[in-house]
Amino acid sequence: MVVSEEANYIAVKLTYRQWVKTPDSSGRCLIFLDIAWQGQRARLSTGVKCKPEHFDPTKALKVSKDLDKTRLNSRLASVEKAVLTVFSTAEAHGKPVELAHLTEAIAALGAKPVRKAVAPEEVPDKSFAELYAQWKAEHPGQGSDAARRYQQVLGHLETFHPGFVLAHLTKPVFYDYLAYLQKAGLSDSTIAGHVKFLRVCHTLSEQPIPTWLKFSAKYGRPASLRRDELAAIWKLQDLQPYLQREQERLMFQTLLLLRDSDLRKLKPHHVTEEDIPGCGRVPVLRFYQTKTNEAVAVPLPPIAATIWERWEGKVPVVAQQNRNLYIKELAQTAELTRAHVRVRFKMGKPEEEVLQLWQVITTHTPRHTGADMVLWGSDGDSNLKELALGHTAGASVYGYDTLERYAPLLLRAWQKVAEASNFTASSTDNSVSFSNTCAVVPQGIIFKRITK
Repeated sequence: MVVSEEANYIAVKLTYRQWVKTPDSSGRCLIFLDIAWQGQRARLSTGVKCKPEHFDPTKALKVSKDLDKTRLNSRLASVEKAVLTVFSTAEAHGKPVELAHLTEAIAALGAKPVRKAVAPEEVPDKSFAELYAQWKAEHPGQGSDAARRYQQVLGHLETFHPGFVLAHLTKPVFYDYLAYLQKAGLSDSTIAGHVKFLRVCHTLSEQPIPTWLKFSAKYGRPASLRRDELAAIWKLQDLQPYLQREQERLMFQTLLLLRDSDLRKLKPHHVTEEDIPGCGRVPVLRFYQTKTNEAVAVPLPPIAATIWERWEGKVPVVAQQNRNLYIKELAQTAELTRAHVRVRFKMGKPEEEVLQLWQVITTHTPRHTGADMVLWGSDGDSNLKELALGHTAGASVYGYDTLERYAPLLLRAWQKVAEASNFTASSTDNSVSFSNTCAVVPQGIIFKRITK
């Protein structure tokens, strides 16, 4: 939620926020820029309004899905550039930055320059629960996963110190809290989430974030399935209905490299048939990623198309915690006992633990598995893998509007994986085949619709 810039050694922190308490008649709320530098603080109006669900301060383009988003984002960029220019100019001349300089810069853009100028004051005596409620009000579009993680942080804060409020958070108390989290067995990545929440609370309270309130997290390599292991799960028969549904969810998620949060939000209109040169009519999934808001367009490989038809475009959704349990049960049933070394960092120190594969796979494993398989099936085309993941690196190579360029390559990659893994049976119909439904020809791929 915080955008930080350092302009020629003058430390300045820019935070975009929205005044959600006073929407206009159209439900649009003002975006303002909270600026903190050298013990001073100012809150400047950007002159930009949008609906709260269209605003995400963590993204490069803060306003999305608004019909006027291009102009609004351009306006925000102009305001930020004007503010940073004030700081760089002051640094070049060895002079301090005054509030008047900032108001003049914003006024020159034709907006009301200042909503309020504030100086750091005593930290308000707000509980973390109150700050969390304020965060939810300012971020109505946040997913359930983020809310759940912050609720878990609230639980730990209350256990650590009943009645804990932001005013109690001093440097010694912060380090005591880190020691408590480490003793509780939390990994560095989880602890980093706690620290992020504490930083967010300072921003919500309009307080400068202390320099000591930070934590560096390290991550071990997540689990990923090999081709034969994915095939073993896919070929399981006579499963209980809940495991059969999870079997299909796992395969669909793998073939399209989806996050769990994106899988559960898919709607029937996200898949449409499109004409792809060399492939004919191909079902294509188009959606905006929940985490990055980046547009993604990928063709459905044959098994994915069959699963989507069976679902009739409605993903059988269950809670993420249940999915994690079901995936592990599937993997255990498939006897995926390969040793996996899980590395968890605690207070910066790696701790290795050898577990069986089925014990460590989660709802994020299919996404990593799909990425590894696309990389293998495309003979190491990392740009194609990045594009399938929805990252901008692949898009910059293949282009945003050239599905016809990369769709055949993705289908060809998945066919190679299918043939190597012998994906010939589905969970409910042994006649469903992957490798027999599209054949590589010199001109491209022939894609044939699977029938049940």
